Amino acid sequence: MRGLLLISSLILTSAPVVADTGSLRAIVSSSNAPPYALFDESGDLAGGISKDILEALASRSTLTLNFLPLPRGRVEQWLLRDEADIACFLSPAWVEQPELLAWSPSLFTTRQVIVRRSHSPSITQLTDLLGKRVGTDRGFSYPEFDAVFSQRLIIRDDAISLQSNLMRLQKQRLDAVLTVDRAYEYHQQQFNSEGLHADPLWAAPDNVYCAINPNQPELASRVQQTLQLMIDDGTIQRILLRYQPAVRKE
Repeated sequence: MRGLLLISSLILTSAPVVADTGSLRAIVSSSNAPPYALFDESGDLAGGISKDILEALASRSTLTLNFLPLPRGRVEQWLLRDEADIACFLSPAWVEQPELLAWSPSLFTTRQVIVRRSHSPSITQLTDLLGKRVGTDRGFSYPEFDAVFSQRLIIRDDAISLQSNLMRLQKQRLDAVLTVDRAYEYHQQQFNSEGLHADPLWAAPDNVYCAINPNQPELASRVQQTLQLMIDDGTIQRILLRYQPAVRKE
């Protein structure tokens, strides 16, 4: 999610960035799978849905954009401590204290999928995974699975990337991988991992939001209003279409 902004002002550092009038401190975690975040060989944010949306948001709001590459597990606390202003691709159901944060309107919906080897039985309910080892993203919350993960009825096995999880699945080190539809489709467009199939999760699709720093109410209101305009005029949808695979492959 990007726009035309002062690239020279992008700050890639995990050190706290003090709030500054006219700036937007935006968290984009390296754990966000492509196409949500695309990083170059140096680890710098180079593209993706996050960058496009945040750059368009900052440009429309006349704000200077600073990117903060934080791990997913630190996002909520940085927002609450006024060390960052916004982090997108979140949901109130995925954080510990949603009531303490400000939230954008829903940007779009996404559906979780369970990727398995093609010759394995379909996965259509929770009991199909009992006793199985499931690849997950480090720092991510999976509300539908939290109880069974904590009881070890299903084994959660974290990795730093979707690509790593899918490689482990192909090598039979995992029984399945949890991800979201857009990330899996984009991966298959780029790599076309063979012998895999994605079953949609039985739960309803999730609404996806940006979580916003609650300590800067004027900035939060400005961001919320601008994002609503970007939804209404089709900007968000046009950004999503840039990363939509032309052909879906299994």
